[in-house]
This record gives sequence, structure tokens and C-alpha cells, in this order.
Amino acid sequence: MSLSNSITTMLIDPRSHNNTRTEFRLDDNYYASSLKLIDVGVFSSNVAGPSGSTAIVTYPQINGVYQCIRNIYLYSGSTLLDSVQNCAQFSAIQALKATNQGSTDLNRDLILNGMGFAQARASVNNPANYADRRPGSLATTLDQGYKQCATHGGANIVNNQSLIASEQDEQSGAVSLGVFLQFLKSISVLPRIPDLRILIEWDTNADSYFTQAGATGALQVIRPTLVCEVIEGMPMEPPDLSVPYMSTIVERFNVPRTFTTANTTLGANPFAFTQASKVVTVTNTANLGLVVGEPIVFQGVVSIDRASMALGTDKITTSAGAIGSAITIELTAHGLETGDKFTLAGATQVDNETAAMLNSEHTATKVDANSFTFPSQAANAAATAGGGANCVITGKLIDQVAFNGNLGFTVASVTPATSFTFELAAASPDSPASIVAAGGGANCVLTHRSGRTNPTQTSFRSQAFTEKFVRELVFFNNTTDQLASNQRFLTAATRSPAQLNERLQLIVNNVNHLPDQGISNEAMRIMYLNSAQSSMNIPYICMLEGTGDQRNALTATVPAGTIANAQAREFIYPHGALKNNFSITAAKVGARVDSLRIEHQRTYGTQNGSRDAYTLLCFGTVARNLMMKNGQIRVSY
Repeated sequence: MSLSNSITTMLIDPRSHNNTRTEFRLDDNYYASSLKLIDVGVFSSNVAGPSGSTAIVTYPQINGVYQCIRNIYLYSGSTLLDSVQNCAQFSAIQALKATNQGSTDLNRDLILNGMGFAQARASVNNPANYADRRPGSLATTLDQGYKQCATHGGANIVNNQSLIASEQDEQSGAVSLGVFLQFLKSISVLPRIPDLRILIEWDTNADSYFTQAGATGALQVIRPTLVCEVIEGMPMEPPDLSVPYMSTIVERFNVPRTFTTANTTLGANPFAFTQASKVVTVTNTANLGLVVGEPIVFQGVVSIDRASMALGTDKITTSAGAIGSAITIELTAHGLETGDKFTLAGATQVDNETAAMLNSEHTATKVDANSFTFPSQAANAAATAGGGANCVITGKLIDQVAFNGNLGFTVASVTPATSFTFELAAASPDSPASIVAAGGGANCVLTHRSGRTNPTQTSFRSQAFTEKFVRELVFFNNTTDQLASNQRFLTAATRSPAQLNERLQLIVNNVNHLPDQGISNEAMRIMYLNSAQSSMNIPYICMLEGTGDQRNALTATVPAGTIANAQAREFIYPHGALKNNFSITAAKVGARVDSLRIEHQRTYGTQNGSRDAYTLLCFGTVARNLMMKNGQIRVSY
């Protein structure tokens, strides 16, 4: 019997399936290790798809449908044979190692990613053709007819990203389980392993995908199918054997933020306002080292009132109607906007609106520069003017209740050792008569960042990799910092932002494994990465360009006069999104590890992802051994 006649392909439905996890169970048999999942993906009736609405949600450009898998496990009964956690970050590394032919011929259509690079056609010297690049450059392509999901509503989908489905039976991807589970790469035939189970945990968090305006609703998981090949004509009794293989372990280390916080008492009445502007200037007597964009918090600020304004005689007019009908106030250059709070004082009764009703806080609706309205608290019989001659209006520029402790303020500009500015949610009045010179009281305290100039050094002691043979380690900077939606080549889950002046040293068995300074520059990073990884593709190298910290506003690098979406086509060169947005560090170990310490250092960067605390993911490839005797499974390191 030929080998081709001894193989039967089977499609296996999940034993259980929901939006959190899916489990497959295989009958005891001999299987080819080329297990794969088909119909992999997420969907939502509230987002864009071939028959969906106009809101858009797409798979990440690097990962495609790999993004759907959070964790994956391979069991024999309750014995864990292999697994990978943090699959989104792990598969991003694997995708950038794929050959260009593999990306263009396979991955674009199998896993619905946007990878694959082509030679540019036109000269960069012509600004109008900037998106076409100069000859020899590498860029992602947006060829018409690229694939079904390259356009939506007549417009190209940015960055070759594929739309998620809007229904269960629409487009999905296929995933080879060997991408995650190295056990499947170590053996061509699975030897009748008893009670073989595959457990997959899913990621349905919309923030893990690319979402555009109007996308709402939770994501659901398409019901996948397992494809396996059964080897017929094999012995019924399980063999006794030993299978050495490699497996991936992930260990997580918490990298602290690169700054401390300090409380500084400001001088008396430090707040000054600008007419018809949101900008508030804060005077300070010391150089606090503030940086534009940093968050700031105030405490101890006393409410700052607008200067009071006299109405004149009988400037309050009621209107006939029920409670809530409009009462009009005439006041030249009042400076109020719709929604502003103000307080009346000194008013006498008008129609059925008593003095107590009038002399309280109200919410204004602007009519024009010289009049505004507020709702009545009584039912009034007619349009009646009144209020007397002693009525004045006051209001708050800053309300201490809402202002103190507010976490929404950031530094807008800095004049060192003199002042800084921030912005209020609403503009100050446009009436010069209602702006006070300064205010805030004598006990204003500013909470701000400090200690930015000192390197942040952290030492981590590994638990997961001790008493194991470790082949190599790969480090991924898993921050929560998200790029702006119009810049999002990479989601927060698929980014590994570069850290300013980052150094990494491995101390293996109490000996420095790397040169004394550790991996501290891009040349060393490339050298060690090339040594640790068996396959490197062009994008895997180009992502390492640059020595600064992460990039954010990518369009800032597009020359003036170029087409608006030039950057949308570019991933690699010359201002590609990978630069400083996907920086990983790897080192070959190739030894049994009895103790492992990771020394990490970085300094305060220009973006939040290189300032705030984050999780340093360490993916390690370790040696394991499967022992099978009398149908019993035992796994050891």
C-alpha cells in the first residue's frame, strides 16, 4: 500500500466552543504532526465586512488572524506537552521572520496579514509620487485587486489590513499549529498519544485590533475546525519511546517607570487666564523640569470666580410657559458659552420667578454676544421684564471641586524657571470684563514628574528558566501605549517600542553571558539577534534602524507637499512604522541554566511607552523530553 493511500484527512469539530476558549479532543490514533486550524477569525455584525456596516475593524497588519489566539495548549489528558502564551507578541516575531515569498504567496491569504514587500516604481524626487518610492526601496503595496478585503465602500483599507467578518460564515484564516507548538515540529508522526487535547484561548478585546470610527459591539469568535491526517495501518498498541523536543516558555518581568513624582507648592494665586482661550498660565519660581505632554495634577486650589458684572436695570425677561421655559438676560459682551455655570445676586422677583429662584446658580445657553438664556423654575404667565437695578452676575473660571485631583491635565508649554501652561476643557469668557488677573489661593500644590535624568536600572531573577537547558531568549517590550488611530500600523499588542539608552545583560550561572556593557546599541542588537534566530527576513532587520526611543507621529516625517496618505503605504523604508516601534533583543544561551538574572536599564524617553511601567516578555526556547511507556506519558526538562 502506498503512503498516500495510508493517510486519511479528517475534519474535527470542537468538543466545546465559546468566545473565551475552544477545545478539541482527538481519538487515540497516529496523526501527522501537520495539524492546522481552519475557519479562524473573529466577527461582529456591528462592524465592517463584505455584507456589514460602514464601521471598520481589521486584523493587525503583522499578525492577521494570529491576533485572535491569546494562548494555546497541547495536552495528553491532564499532562501539558507544549504551550505558548502571549501568542500575539510571539507570532509578531514569527511573522517578521517569514520570507517575502512566504508572506506574499501564503500568509496574505492564509492568515490574512498585510506583509509582503515589492520594489517601488517611481522616483522619490517627485513629491506627487512620493508614495511610489525610489527604485530599490521596500514598501508594502496596495495593488488594486490585492484581495477581496483590500477595499471597502470603494476605498482602500489602510496598510493592507484585512477586514474582520461581519457574519460567522464570512472570510476567515488558517493557522498551522506548528507555528506556536514546537513539539509538532520535532516529530513527523504523533505516536498514538492517549487523550490528545488542544485548548485555545481567544482574544476578543476590540482594542487588540484596528478599529475606526463607528465600530461598536463585542467581537465574537468564528467556530474553528481542526484538520488532521490520520496514519492508517499502524499498530494499535502505543509504542514505548522517548521524544526530545524544544518548547517555548514565556516569563514576565515588570519594568518600573522611568520617573518619580514630586509635590511642589506654587506661589500665591499662580493661575492667569487668557481671554476667549482654554490656555491657563501657571507661574512658578523654580525650574521644575516639566516636559510638554506630561500629566500634571493640582491640589489645594481655591475656586477662581469671574469678575462680577452688573446687569443694569430690569435686564431679566421671563417668557410665558411652564417650568423650564427660557428666561433671557441682556448683558453686553457677557462672555458666556452654552453650558457655562453662572450665579445671579441682587435680583428681585420677575413674574412668578421669585428672588430666591433667581439668586442661585444657573446654566447658560448663549443666544449671541449680548444675551443668553437659562431655564425657569416656575411657570410664568407672560413675557415680563424686571429684576431691579442691583443685579450682578458671577461665575467660576475654576471650580475647586472638579479641578483639584483632576487627572486630565497635561503640560502644554514650558518657560523654564518662569511658567508653564495647560488647557481647560472649555475656553475662558471672551468678555474682558469677566477675566480676573490671577487666582487660585496661597496653598496650590502641583504633582509632577521628576527624576527623569537618572537611568532606571532593574534586576530580575528568573524562575521559569532555571534547571533547564535554554537554547535562546527573546525579549519583547510589551507596553500598553497605543499609537494614534491614524498612525496605527501596529497595535499596542504587536508593538515592542524601543527604549532610550536601553541596555540588557544576562548573568547565567553567576557569570556575565554578554560583554560587560551588555547589549547596548543597534549593531550589537543585530549581531546577537542574527546569532539567536535561525531565519531573518528583510523587515526583521529594518525594524532595528535607529537608536532613539519609540516613534509616534509617523506623518511628521512625510515631506511637505506630498500626498496625504503617503505614509499609509509605507512600512519599512525610509520612514517605516517598524523603526523604533518593533525593537526586540535576543541572545543565544545554549547551556543548562541553574541560575539566571536579567539586568535591564533605560532612561526617560520622549513617548509614554518609553516612560511608563511595562511588562518585559521573555520568550525562551527550552529542551524537553516526552517519555511514553505502557501508554503512560511523562514530560520532563
